[in-house]
Amino acid sequence: MTSSKCSVYNEAVEIAMNILLILEFGLGLTSNAIALWTFYFRLKIWKPHAVYLLNLVIADVLLNICLPFRLALALRFSIIETWDYRERLCSVILFALSLSQAVSIAFLTAVALDRYFRVVHPNNKTSSLTARNAKVIACLVWLLAIGLTVEILVAPQPKNSTECRSFTLQGEANFYSIWHVIVFFLEFLVPFGLILFCTVGIIRKLKKSPRDLSSQPKLRKAMLLVIAVVVVFGVCFLPSVLGRVLVYILQSFESCAAFRSAVNVFDVTICWTYLNSALDPIVYCFSSPTFRSSYRKIINSLRVRRNEVEPQSLDISKDSES
Repeated sequence: MTSSKCSVYNEAVEIAMNILLILEFGLGLTSNAIALWTFYFRLKIWKPHAVYLLNLVIADVLLNICLPFRLALALRFSIIETWDYRERLCSVILFALSLSQAVSIAFLTAVALDRYFRVVHPNNKTSSLTARNAKVIACLVWLLAIGLTVEILVAPQPKNSTECRSFTLQGEANFYSIWHVIVFFLEFLVPFGLILFCTVGIIRKLKKSPRDLSSQPKLRKAMLLVIAVVVVFGVCFLPSVLGRVLVYILQSFESCAAFRSAVNVFDVTICWTYLNSALDPIVYCFSSPTFRSSYRKIINSLRVRRNEVEPQSLDISKDSES
């Protein structure tokens, strides 16, 4: 196979990925700091969806912690002299990133399902879950996610490799690589299908429900929340799935250039998935007015500070002219 002998390194792509990692780290750190502050100081009533959102924030914080190390490995810093140590760090970071992504997907799905059952099937037992039940579900989600992604820690790295990748794009397939691919596709396809199902169900309920003030606002809020989940989910994770499919299609071709292009696209889309830590606050804002108030308050305070600084600079210039 030609692809096994192809060099996929591209300096321009590496630079673009590093810039993307830096931007994602800065945006994610800021947005999740505000979310944690809101959870700790402002959120008074804890419902199941709030528990799911808190765990979503924890997963995003875990991702933000890993991004600087992921960037260091991408830049091939010399602080780690031998690949033996880099290999261990690579496995740990890739495991933590995969875990955070799997947990984020799970809790985005949980938020959508919670809204769906509460507005479409309010008499279902699922609609009467308490915050305590949600905490148990959250623990089970974390355990399941660890079980699905732990193979990254134990999977052997390809020999003579100096790159830190979760996917084995070249070489023979083994149990670990096959398992990783199966989990990669299933953790997107199954939750995305459930989220779309919830969205369609809520929209149908909205159309069938009587148009009175007591019922419509609740349905509209649920619809907007689930649509926000769909948008964040699709924008962040769909490109990587399409990129992986592209690699599968082109790796069998007798064209090194085509395979290299597909791998470069896939690498960028994998980095793009980390953007979910910065976009998840969109879901928080649609879930509760408390979060909208927090983010609005921060933005307004920044505007006020900016307006306070600008007149001072104008006054100084006028004084210097006089």
